[in-house]
This record gives sequence, C-alpha cells and structure tokens, in this order.
Amino acid sequence: MKNILPAIEKLFGVYRWHPKIALRYLPIVDEIKKQKLPNTSIIEFGSAGLGIAPYIKKRVVGLDVTFSPPFIDTLIPVQASALAVPFADNSFSVAISLDMLEHIIPKDREQAISEMVRVAKNLVCIGVPIGKLSEAQDEALKKAYQKKHQQTFAYLEEQVEYGLPTIENITQALTTAAQKQHKRIQIAIQPNINLRLRWFLMQGWMSKNILANIIFRKVMLLFIPLFRQINQEPVYRQLFIVTIKPL
Repeated sequence: MKNILPAIEKLFGVYRWHPKIALRYLPIVDEIKKQKLPNTSIIEFGSAGLGIAPYIKKRVVGLDVTFSPPFIDTLIPVQASALAVPFADNSFSVAISLDMLEHIIPKDREQAISEMVRVAKNLVCIGVPIGKLSEAQDEALKKAYQKKHQQTFAYLEEQVEYGLPTIENITQALTTAAQKQHKRIQIAIQPNINLRLRWFLMQGWMSKNILANIIFRKVMLLFIPLFRQINQEPVYRQLFIVTIKPL
C-alpha cells in the first residue's frame, strides 16, 4: 500500500499534491505558463521540501532556511535567507513566494520582496494572506488546533504573532523594489480561496481521524476544479502577479 498510492498519484499526475496546497499554487502555474517564457527558470522563496514543484512539473530552485520531509526530486534545495539570496540579479525567469511573507517579521518583509524583484527577470508571483478577517480566522484555527491536539502549531503561532500585511504594504514594497532595481513593473491582484472554503479544508488538515485525513488529502483532489472557482470575497489570500517590463 505504501508504494501503491504514490504510483497511482503519478499515473494521474497528482504526485505529492494536497488539495489545500494545490489551490494556492495552480493559479501561479497558470500565470507562468501564460508567459510562454523560453527555458523558464524558477526560484521559490520559502519552498520547504515541495513548494510549487509537484504542480509545475519542472525543476525548481527552492530557497528556505531549513528543509524537512516530504521532498520531491524536482526541487533543488538551497539553504539561505530570503533577505540575502545567494544569486545574481536576474538569475531566474520567475521568482515566487506563497504563504511565506507572513512568517517574516514585518520590518523585514520589504527586503524579502526586494530580493524577489532583484533575482527575477520576467515575473514575480507573491501569494499572501491579507486582512483582518484572515487574521481572525488564523486566530480561531490556532485555538482550535491547540484544543484538538493539546499543543501549538508553530506556523499558525508565528503568523498570528507577526500579523498579516495589507494590500498596500505589498504593492508599496513592490514599487519601491522596482525603483531600486531600475525595473518597470505591472501589478495584477487576484483573490484566492474563499474564507469559508479554507475553514472547511483546514478542518480536514487538523483532523486526527484517519478516514477524514484520507478524504481531505486524497479524495478531495477530485474536487479541485470546483474548488478553484470559489474565490468570492471574503478571501483568505491575495495573489500579486508582477510582470517585469522592458525599460
């Protein structure tokens, strides 16, 4: 059984997919494909062991301060800080960051965004939870997790402690970074995942029930096309699609 499930996932092209995670990455995959860039190279800030790699199905450089399982062989891990990326200007076609900025203390977020703009030649994609309603849901989930598991979950604790940025915080940081790097950018913003849908999916993520775990992690993959349409406000996350234009 241990080897059968990965084989089935590979057969259907969903190896290492998770419904909750797919909903944040698939819109970014669409944007990257839409660019039709030759020899696309991608760096992901805060990738952990998987990141976008299972969804884009190509090699990706993953940048993070630590790496732990699960892993995928198409992600090349680079252990480094998002505040000082060990690559030259314009080293990658695309730089992405999904649900990473909220885990950086607010005063350092602008520097992380500046580094994304610096190393990207064509496209920067940032996904980040935004707003008071998202903050309130994170706080409620933190309490629910602690009640269910009798312990805290580090990532929820961190983003509740640091607080979430605003749309204005992100757009201003992008504009400042572009000016600093002498780049011309165009910013488009997309809403991503309705708050009620996220709450529902997070219940499965928190569950200690094996059957519920299987349903929410595997069976729900069948519903991804439907879930992708549920981006009505209020949403948890905003996606910032930043096209870098020739000067």
